Parts: sequence; C-alpha cells; structure tokens
Amino acid sequence: MDVFEMVVLIVLIATIGSIFKYRAQSRLRLGELEEQLRNLGVADQLARIDALEKRVRTLERIVTDSTNRLQREIDAL
Repeated sequence: MDVFEMVVLIVLIATIGSIFKYRAQSRLRLGELEEQLRNLGVADQLARIDALEKRVRTLERIVTDSTNRLQREIDAL
C-alpha cells in the first residue's frame, strides 16, 4: 500500500466516523425534543382543539339549520 492509498483510506475513515457521530447527535437531539413536546402537553392540546372544532361545527350546523329541526334537536337533548 503506497502513501496515496493510505491518505485516501485515512480520509475515508475520518469521514465515515464524523457521519456516525453526527447521526448519533441528531438522534439524541430528536429524543430530547420529543420529550420536551410531551412535557408541554402538545398532544393533549391538539386533542382538546379537535374536540372544540367538533363542537363549533355542531353549533354552526344547529344555528344555520331550519327552526323545525332545531326544535327537534333541542327536545332530543
């Protein structure tokens, strides 16, 4: 193995090592960010927003509907 091949091999090994190091750091950071999201309760807030949107759609439907149907739904409650 001559000097040129050895230099190329060393550069290749260093590059592959830095790629693995960066990948490990990225995975660690992703885990930290997911933990922060869980701590903030983002999933709970999204579920609450979905429930509120459903309620608003129901109220909009009731308000814009005819009087007869509105009376039946109120009686059904």
